[in-house]
Amino acid sequence: MIIFENKRCPRCNFKMPKEIMTCPKCRLNYSKFEQATNIEGKRALKQREYDRVVYRSGCPSDIARWKLLLLTIFFGFIGMHNYYVGRTKRGVFFTIFFIVGIVNAIITGILRIEPSGELWEIFTFLVLIWGIVIFLWIIDIFKVALNKFKIPVSLPR
Repeated sequence: MIIFENKRCPRCNFKMPKEIMTCPKCRLNYSKFEQATNIEGKRALKQREYDRVVYRSGCPSDIARWKLLLLTIFFGFIGMHNYYVGRTKRGVFFTIFFIVGIVNAIITGILRIEPSGELWEIFTFLVLIWGIVIFLWIIDIFKVALNKFKIPVSLPR
């Protein structure tokens, strides 16, 4: 029985044999892809050059995996690990909804204000979003630990 090993292109998700070193669909060169850095990925994202950015699993040479793991475990609930690798939009999402969750906890826990009517619906929605963020944080801890967290990288110009 012959087993064919395949891989997927990180840019266009094209499925191809593992031996091919250049994607036939988008022309991504895998030998250069291994040299891609997160610093260039952050720079390309800031300049809105999204076609230069590829998200790869595993840490490139300029990202310390242990540092990323510690940031994810201890400060991941506010999105610090996303800021560290340059995924700013996702980091802002984490930060905003963490603050919303804390404000909700203060209002209902410390001030003992029970929302009613339309406020209750808004409160329930915000708590649900906060729960989703906490769930995503826990998933990110496992992804970083298992080296499956997607990090934006790009080749230097």
